[in-house]
Amino acid sequence: MMLTVLFFGVLLTGLITELLKNKLEKFSHFLISFSVSIVLALICVHILPELFSNENPTIGYYVLAGFVIQILLELLSKGIEHGHVHFHGKISTKQLFIIFIGLSIHSFIEGIPINTIEEAHHAHHHHHVMEYQFSWIYLSMILIHKLPIAAVLIIFLNSMDVKNLKKYTLLLIFACTSPFGALFGEQLIYFSFFNDWAMKFLALSTGMLLHITTLLIFEDHHQSNKKIKNILTISLGILVGLLLFSF
Repeated sequence: MMLTVLFFGVLLTGLITELLKNKLEKFSHFLISFSVSIVLALICVHILPELFSNENPTIGYYVLAGFVIQILLELLSKGIEHGHVHFHGKISTKQLFIIFIGLSIHSFIEGIPINTIEEAHHAHHHHHVMEYQFSWIYLSMILIHKLPIAAVLIIFLNSMDVKNLKKYTLLLIFACTSPFGALFGEQLIYFSFFNDWAMKFLALSTGMLLHITTLLIFEDHHQSNKKIKNILTISLGILVGLLLFSF
């Protein structure tokens, strides 16, 4: 169920963006800031407390590792996960695919914890309702992050005049990456070396998202010529995240 929501959510967002590209492109900057702020609120209020409630003294290292992994991935993706590409000059087809590969790896790693979180909760909490609720909170966080990125991907591909067949193929692949990551993670924990990695996968993904959220918020605050709008957008996103997921 969760993987179906994730797949079709990303796919439909890309297709809707194609239909409303002129309107969405104008507001994409604020949509990214708003969604990232919600993600930051969820990380601080739900994900980090969960990670550090398991009394694993090494979990912080995996959060840091995720932070570093995201820095390395942006050598490929050029920061498209933030909603814009840090690239000067015309982008070649080869460079486009390198950017897409970086984005896909990021999305794949984000998906790995989806089917492993309940395993970790079952081991530590023995409470099915808690497991289920936290799994949906994590899925919601990934969706809130990925849906605007799907829109940005379509806007970016349109700016490069990519043909429809290639554009929709890339969108379809992107929609599959996180579900494939979830299926991969589910199989991986059956190997003895990884059978206690459920929370470590979550920590890696959290570190990656922490890098994206903090960097984008700082970029918006210090570099944008619309600082007041950005501050209000970020504040509203944090408030919405707290209200929606604190009950």
